[in-house]
Amino acid sequence: MARKGRIDDSREPGGYCALPWSVIDSQAFQSLSYPAVALLIELARQYVRNNNGRLLLSANYLRSRQWHSKDVIERARRELLDVKLIYQTVQGHRPNKASWYALTWYTLDRLPDYDAGAVEGFRRGMYASFQLPTPAPTREALFEKWRGYGVTGQKKPASKIDRLSPADGAERAAIAPAGGVESLSTAPAHGAIRALLPTRSTPANGHHLDKPFCTADSVQSASLQSTAQATDDDAANEGSDFERVHDCDLDPTRFDSNTGDFCPPPKAPARQQKQAADRWVKTALNQSGK
Repeated sequence: MARKGRIDDSREPGGYCALPWSVIDSQAFQSLSYPAVALLIELARQYVRNNNGRLLLSANYLRSRQWHSKDVIERARRELLDVKLIYQTVQGHRPNKASWYALTWYTLDRLPDYDAGAVEGFRRGMYASFQLPTPAPTREALFEKWRGYGVTGQKKPASKIDRLSPADGAERAAIAPAGGVESLSTAPAHGAIRALLPTRSTPANGHHLDKPFCTADSVQSASLQSTAQATDDDAANEGSDFERVHDCDLDPTRFDSNTGDFCPPPKAPARQQKQAADRWVKTALNQSGK
């Protein structure tokens, strides 16, 4: 009587891809990014017991599996090769030759058309030799190491140079002298500078506000100066072609329309001129108080 095959009712029927715990717990698998893990599952889906070494990662094949970015595929493929979870058996080339790959937790199947040296370079379990790089020290670890505690957290023994200093610390030199800071005098040692000549509150010739505004002498000197200035001006103009014209000579009432010139004003008698000058001098003397 034929023996019936065992049917596992605890899962969905059909084939499956086995991913051992040793692979999942390895450092190589834990260092992968999410796209690299997804691409590894795509390769494991293609394995059917006799084609390990002929698995595909071409863009045409993965496009049907909803992989649309060539850059993402290339980065994930490079990660799987670096951690040795997959092994390349054939190098693809144009126009239509795709690369072949194998999973390293299975034995390599003996298939034709492998590249030279591909079989010799394959070794099952080669992913286990991958070691995660040493993580960079954190800021706290660097700070503790700088303070002398090291990576283990235990304080290092004091060096020979540290033991040379006294227990209570080295004495610091005082910034100021023992007697205190000397204060500088605000004035020179020999006293303030003094003027050689005494200063006077008023000028030597008297204050200008104390002088009288008009005196007989000043009136007489002003009259003499004006007479001398007029005489000099007349003498200077005798030999010239120009004639001095005063504002009083341009009186409109004395303009002659026939000749186009101004008539000269009548001259007052000498007696009247002397009387007018005496009255002006008398008035100036009365105002000056003399």
